[in-house]
Amino acid sequence: MEVEALSAGSVALQSERHGEPAWLRAMRDRAWATYEALPFPDSNRDEAWRRTNVKRLARRMGGLRHAPQSSGKAALETLPDAVQAVLRDDEKRGGLLIRRDNGVVYHELDEEYSAQGVVFMDLADAIQAHPELVQQYLFSLQESNEGKFEAQHAAFANGGAFLYVPAGVVIDRPLQVIHWVDGSDLMLFPHTVVAVGKNGQATVMDEYLSENETGLVFVNSATELILAQGAALIYLQLQNWAENVHHLSFSRASTARDGNLNWTVGQFGGKLTRFQTEAEMVGQGGTALLNGVFFPTVGQQQGNYTLQRHEAPYCTSDLLFKGAIREEGRSVYEGGIKVEKGAQQTDAYQANRNLMLAKNAHADSIPSLEIEAHEVRCTHGSTTSQMDQEELFYLQSRGIPLDPATKLVVEGFFVPVLDRIPLRSVRDRLKESIQRKMAL
Repeated sequence: MEVEALSAGSVALQSERHGEPAWLRAMRDRAWATYEALPFPDSNRDEAWRRTNVKRLARRMGGLRHAPQSSGKAALETLPDAVQAVLRDDEKRGGLLIRRDNGVVYHELDEEYSAQGVVFMDLADAIQAHPELVQQYLFSLQESNEGKFEAQHAAFANGGAFLYVPAGVVIDRPLQVIHWVDGSDLMLFPHTVVAVGKNGQATVMDEYLSENETGLVFVNSATELILAQGAALIYLQLQNWAENVHHLSFSRASTARDGNLNWTVGQFGGKLTRFQTEAEMVGQGGTALLNGVFFPTVGQQQGNYTLQRHEAPYCTSDLLFKGAIREEGRSVYEGGIKVEKGAQQTDAYQANRNLMLAKNAHADSIPSLEIEAHEVRCTHGSTTSQMDQEELFYLQSRGIPLDPATKLVVEGFFVPVLDRIPLRSVRDRLKESIQRKMAL
């Protein structure tokens, strides 16, 4: 008997197929009940979704199916060219996880890290191999009752990536995760968990790719980044989807005492993307550097919704999100800094800069502050401007034609945010993505 993709029966079937523990089955059941009880967000009624209309997506969702399991492992050289193009060199990476649709086709972890107790694998595999460890962290930051799509994700979360770094362990080479989708009319619910123990360190590159533009692909993902005391994490979250993909991302990080987070979000593809990026400073002395790059063009809407929540004193957060918007593209930025009572000596900064490359490009920018402590330094700013004609004139007066001059101005616009990213390879990857968008 065929089971509807979005149904209680589908939730139960998924748990049974994977032999999931009772605690996870119970969590899924609660999430499904919440999903059924809540309406879809309404852009006319719900302030948080006022600039993201999901009515058409909700209507089409019933015709989608869950992404199939991939058929076994594959050699790296047999993977698609788009995947090959983003692979980090063997000697420069500490681990690699490649997911195709809803399964794993490649997985490796350097033996040096494995011997130190590092766990790095697909989330579904981690639930089987390390159930107690996963239970400690999975959905520790994300709540299924926060909204319709959050509940949907919790009910159907079907793999992703799980990284656990024990206390004192330093992973000095990046770990790379690639989510590759080549099907059509699919739903996917990947979930990434990164937990770094006391004084541990790690770098994670989490990337979403596709090329097939047939049908509709809906991705509802979540990310949880948990930093213990003194932990340090560099995390890259980059999507380069084909333009038939609708991607809603719910991501949250928590930094304990003296934790240090450097988090970069990049959006270049997709039809409709909405990324929530939230950093919670729960331990004294924590630091969060949040970087964003986005570049919508014809028919694309890319949204970024950020929150810097300060709950402990003597913490610092610094956010810079920059976007260039081409003809008929749309960007949305809504960001908040919230300083709770008792979070004295908070130092928080938030900036969104938008560069309009056409008269019919559109950008919304809404920064905000909510402060309940009195000994703080909090500032925010937003700018939206057209291409600087004086800069173009200067470059052209030096013999540079208009198109190359325009590309130079756009690349220069992104330099301040790219310079905040520690990894040169990541900066180069983002520069290549910007150049591809300019060439369209």
